[in-house]
Amino acid sequence: MLEFIKERKGFIILVATVLVVIVIVIAKINSNGEVETVSPVSGDLVRIVKISGKVTPQESADLSFETSGTVVSISKEVGQTVRRGDLLVRIDASNISADILKAEAELSLAQANLDKLEGAGVYEAQIENAKRGIAQTIVDSYTTADDAVYNKTDQLFRNPRSGKPEISYAFKGYEDLRDDINLGRVSMEEILNDWETLVTGLTLSTYTDNHLTKSREYLSLVSSYISNVARAVNLFEANDNMSQATLDGYKSDVLSARDNLNSASQNLITAEDKLKNLLLDVPVQVARVEAARATLLNSKSQLSKTYLTSPINGIVSRQDAKVGQVVSSAVSIVSVISRELEVEAYIPEVLISGVAVGNPATITLDAYSEKDTFEARVRSIDPAETIRDGVSTYKVKLAFSIPDNRIRSGMTANINIETFRKNGLVLIPERTVIREGDETFIYILSGDNKEKTPITIGEKDSTGNVELVTELPLDSKLIINPTQN
Repeated sequence: MLEFIKERKGFIILVATVLVVIVIVIAKINSNGEVETVSPVSGDLVRIVKISGKVTPQESADLSFETSGTVVSISKEVGQTVRRGDLLVRIDASNISADILKAEAELSLAQANLDKLEGAGVYEAQIENAKRGIAQTIVDSYTTADDAVYNKTDQLFRNPRSGKPEISYAFKGYEDLRDDINLGRVSMEEILNDWETLVTGLTLSTYTDNHLTKSREYLSLVSSYISNVARAVNLFEANDNMSQATLDGYKSDVLSARDNLNSASQNLITAEDKLKNLLLDVPVQVARVEAARATLLNSKSQLSKTYLTSPINGIVSRQDAKVGQVVSSAVSIVSVISRELEVEAYIPEVLISGVAVGNPATITLDAYSEKDTFEARVRSIDPAETIRDGVSTYKVKLAFSIPDNRIRSGMTANINIETFRKNGLVLIPERTVIREGDETFIYILSGDNKEKTPITIGEKDSTGNVELVTELPLDSKLIINPTQN
């Protein structure tokens, strides 16, 4: 047995020695001038960018509540299919529901009041009555002013309706007041005439805002005049020409005139305010309706914050909520991903130039054999760079051409993006090509001779081949690395 082992060991050593000798001989043959050649081949020229990436869902959402609360129901668990809008989790909303009922009631009441104002011509009738009231108040104020001047104070004047009226009684030391009163009486004649023209024939249909504006102006001037007369009367003293009874009568008439004018002024203000308030009733009530509606919408908005719904079609990938649990706002508790998957990769700037949206690609996944390939196309390329490890890269997303249940989110992908293709060409290795200045040529081995042959080449692929534009027989023997052979 021992001898057999020794003999076998000797045989192995002999075989190894022979192999080494053969390798050395071959090496010597090559070093002694054997030329390595290759022939042109027909084929397709393709440029490929090879990168790695990761499978991700086309859409995903991490969901959280906008407000804190207690979870009362869970509608979808991990792995379940959801449609956009499907309820996922709900928190307690009893307080908000009560607010909604209250807001709905307030909106109904506000709307009913508005309908009451606008319905059956009631509001329009109220406006007409208010305008009619203003017109009558204007006429009444003119009548009051007319009475104050002509009946209650003209008795104090000589020639009151002439061009030079003069108050009958002198009061020393107040000449300016006397002159103002005399001039005022002249003005009163013109004012009352204009006012009479303004109010003659005044009705609801002829009333305008100008009637009210001018009447306020006239009434103010008459009131100022009567106030001056009242000051003068208070300066009068009883004498042989004017008894105390007469003086008291003058004072009573002037005081009555002034009070009546004040009442007329207040009546104008009241009538105007009534119309203004009526004109504001509908806009104010409309505003109340809108405010009530806004309150209701806000309550409903708050209610919408008490449940999470899926924003996409897909499946639940994470569900951390539990019934009875108090969840905080802005803390993600549910995740949803789409069933449509894509591959996300980052291409360095030195490789991005040939990549375009629509480029075809083949993908293998680390989870499966290299024979299992998946077709895809470039779906998007970020316009701005992403710095990764200090290198400018561009995020690229690829969409699978055919859905495949074997593909799962998170898998590592090996990607070959085809950036250029030209079919039906004659290809030669770039190692056979020599460039000298503007010339490009190859060496063809013919027997023992090396023939220098000018050529024209075209595109280059990503595996070291170039397009041969010049026609050559496919059995031509092109010398590889001719400068070294």
